Amino acid sequence: MINKISHILISSLYSFSGLVAAFFIAWIMMFKVDFLYPSFYELLSIDETILEFGPQNYYKKSFELTSKEQHISIFSDIVKAIHNDGADLTKINYTYTNKLNQKVTSTFLHNAEVIHLQDVAHLLNLLLKMALGFLFIWCVLSFSFIYQKKPLPSFKSQLKCMLLFISTAVLVVLILGPQKVFYWLHTVVFPTDNKWFFYYQDSLMTTMMKAPILFSPISVVLVVLAVCFFIVMNLAIGKVSGYVS
Repeated sequence: MINKISHILISSLYSFSGLVAAFFIAWIMMFKVDFLYPSFYELLSIDETILEFGPQNYYKKSFELTSKEQHISIFSDIVKAIHNDGADLTKINYTYTNKLNQKVTSTFLHNAEVIHLQDVAHLLNLLLKMALGFLFIWCVLSFSFIYQKKPLPSFKSQLKCMLLFISTAVLVVLILGPQKVFYWLHTVVFPTDNKWFFYYQDSLMTTMMKAPILFSPISVVLVVLAVCFFIVMNLAIGKVSGYVS
């Protein structure tokens, strides 16, 4: 009985670690391509959002006069900064030509946005360290199974459990509403005194990301990539060990 419980716990830890590791790898891949922002920029007509709300911004002027190339570059700078513990967020800027045909440079983020992105960076740093830890656990358990010549947890059962878990999570999000879930998570993970919600008129960052709409297609691609990596990881380790089912 004890051995059976132990086997179930180890198998569950192996599967969960593999899933987290797969998401970690998928995240790093998405990070390297700026979360496909250039593609989603066109898909979501972000340029139109900037043209509409840029002139309405309370803090920054004339962002609607900037180019698509600047928008993509700024998004990339933000992505790099939040993956570097929030470094250089205050140095991100944009340039436009005013009515006198003069080049004007302005910082992109105001103070509340910088604080929020620093909170995001600290949270992301913690989550990536935890994910790296689960990747290590998965590698150790994989080596242990191979070294002891024990069968790996059934790939089919792992895949079924993983798909059931993801499907359930997606269904819950769809029932509750993606926006409500997104906002609720922000209230849970970020300091209560720090502002995290910004109207488009309050924030060029929110406008340029068409938040939270942009995060939906990014999440879909992330999940699909993670599932693919999970499958590849299990097939690869199964082939190496010679024990796969």
